[in-house]
Amino acid sequence: MSMQAPDDQVLLETAQNDPENVDIDAVVALLDAEQGQVRTTALQCLRVVAADDPGRVAAVSDSVIERLDDEFPVVGSIATAVLAPVADEHPDAVRPALPLLVDKLDEHPPQTGHRAVRALTPLLEADPTELVPAADALLDVVADPPAVWAPESAELRERPSEQRDAITDLLASRRDEIAKDRARVNGIREFAAHALVEVTATAPDAIADRLDELSPALSNDPPLARAATIDAIANVAADNPTAATPTVNALIDRLADDAEFVRAHAVRALGFAEATDAIRPLRELADEGDDEFHDLAEETADWLAERTDWSAD
Repeated sequence: MSMQAPDDQVLLETAQNDPENVDIDAVVALLDAEQGQVRTTALQCLRVVAADDPGRVAAVSDSVIERLDDEFPVVGSIATAVLAPVADEHPDAVRPALPLLVDKLDEHPPQTGHRAVRALTPLLEADPTELVPAADALLDVVADPPAVWAPESAELRERPSEQRDAITDLLASRRDEIAKDRARVNGIREFAAHALVEVTATAPDAIADRLDELSPALSNDPPLARAATIDAIANVAADNPTAATPTVNALIDRLADDAEFVRAHAVRALGFAEATDAIRPLRELADEGDDEFHDLAEETADWLAERTDWSAD
């Protein structure tokens, strides 16, 4: 006598083989099941359907959003993944989830945060002002994104041989996943930094009193995130130069960044910050070449010098 497959497994099999014929109402009913595994399977089903036809899941998005703060992290993570394709075509259906999605950006492991980035990106593109209330949370992510655990060689040498061998084996088995997690963290940091640029473009005072916390992030990878973080500072400085004073030394350090476009963004930010301490390093940078970038450094140094003269008068 054969055992009948549970309803959730039947629905998942249908979704994988014939997503158009999935009974969405039946799947949604399982989202309130007591067993976390059943809720997980139901969301996996909706994820497949959403990839095939986002509109069908958009119609029940409220039920998915309710599972974002599920007591089981894996349920919340898959719910986040469900919302990503829905947000691409139906951002209004996902918009109520915005605060919860932002909160997921710094979750461990970073796979959930990376899924949140995919769901949040269409919302940011549609209306950046809606992320203004999340400015502090975005700054927290830029300053302290989720970490990827991988011990340094020195740390391994200090451990007993059995632990060292076990950790080495674990790292070997997770090498690909660790690489993916590092890429995810870079994507999370880049999104949060770009979101801060959009937020500060319309509400520069939203993070004005916390700019000093961004200084360490100016040396973090990837370069696009560094440049975006500098632009967020520049937006604040354009409105309130004094607010950017705590970041001036870190901005000057970026004049030696490996990426020229990061150096260019730093030059611009130092100008908005009216950073007279940057006149000499800007002139030194200008002397290193003869193109538009080095001309910008010289022009900025000249402008800052004029500002100094005006102040003296």
